[in-house]
Amino acid sequence: MGKKKKRKKNKEQPVLKKRENPNWPLIALAVAGMVLTTYLVLTSWLGHPPLYCDEGSSCDIVQQSRWGTFLILPTAFWGFLTYAILAYIGFRVRNPSLHWKVAWTVSIVGLGYSVYLNTISLLVIEAMCAYCLASLSIMAVIFGVVMFQRPERLPHFKFGTWVGKTIVIVMVFVGGMHLHYSGVFDPVAGPEDRYLRGLAEHLTQEKAVFYGASW
Repeated sequence: MGKKKKRKKNKEQPVLKKRENPNWPLIALAVAGMVLTTYLVLTSWLGHPPLYCDEGSSCDIVQQSRWGTFLILPTAFWGFLTYAILAYIGFRVRNPSLHWKVAWTVSIVGLGYSVYLNTISLLVIEAMCAYCLASLSIMAVIFGVVMFQRPERLPHFKFGTWVGKTIVIVMVFVGGMHLHYSGVFDPVAGPEDRYLRGLAEHLTQEKAVFYGASW
């Protein structure tokens, strides 16, 4: 009797059909994010400020802060990779369960990191970047779309448990990034010495020139 019941339960599990078409809403939003972050990366590498991001503006202050780079590369570069992964998922991953789970995980991590950066901008840097807010908006819409697209019947799936697990992943990721920017893992990425910065700014204003000799 027990085996028969198990067989019946297995038969009752829905078999989700493979996606016939790419996830165009996800792809369109991911491409928009890729265009935005590509622009920011190129302007950073070329040494030109983004449009409406003049020197000394709130946008410039955020972009030039220690949160503006990660592992020497502009933070926007990592945003580009995140959007590129989402675009790939939307175009290539056709298994409904895998498609939704991976898209959910990537988008919620991206959203959490974007929220973290914008919170830092507001509370620590005390300046806001329009491009960062635009990226946050795109990622929030992507997450909303992915949430809305959740298949009705995923086999052996508990939504509450899944949400809890992914939130833990986000907390660990964002916590690790915060420790990095605090200088725990890499002192160079941490807060700069205010005295040295003030001295450098003073010498720059005074147009001081260093004369020395090497022996």
